[in-house]
Amino acid sequence: MDVVNFAVGKLIKYAEANMELSKYDVAKLRFMLEVIFLNTMEFFLYFVIFAYIGKLVEYLIAFGVLMSVRIFSGGFHFKKYRYCVIVSFIVFAAVILVLPDVSRMHGVMEGLLLISLLLNIALAPVSKRNVRHSARSNCKVKMTSTIILLGYIVFLLVARGNPYASIITWILFIQAVQLIIGKAVILYAANVKQPMSS
Repeated sequence: MDVVNFAVGKLIKYAEANMELSKYDVAKLRFMLEVIFLNTMEFFLYFVIFAYIGKLVEYLIAFGVLMSVRIFSGGFHFKKYRYCVIVSFIVFAAVILVLPDVSRMHGVMEGLLLISLLLNIALAPVSKRNVRHSARSNCKVKMTSTIILLGYIVFLLVARGNPYASIITWILFIQAVQLIIGKAVILYAANVKQPMSS
């Protein structure tokens, strides 16, 4: 984390010296750079681990599917990055190594995909607690995540024999479960700040 702070600090100083940035712009730039650096480090850590155990293709597919949906639908965010790294690894390991192959279970894959789609439609997007977007922006993001999700669902239903169908299904389902957790955390935080009157 010190390496990230050092690198981000240097880039922020460079940006401030060469561009006219408000305090808000600097804060936004700092956040974006930290996310990019941390996610890149996390990606390469998992890349090495899954390559070592011979599951690199499975990891790349799971990662690609998750990121393509999560960028738009959002999900649960930990306050501390180390928890994110641990839970993300557990999710990838479970999807790749532990969870059963649902692509051959009649009705199970379809059920998980339907639940994923319905949760996405009902709950997406779920942003960090302190990030607010306009209703129009939320609608566009929800529509985009739903279209991407529908694309995966159609692909999985058409390409039934795909060897990675189970990984894609589980990643989509776990992402949908993250939406429930993320929304619950936001609602809980809102109720703690403004308790309901009795």
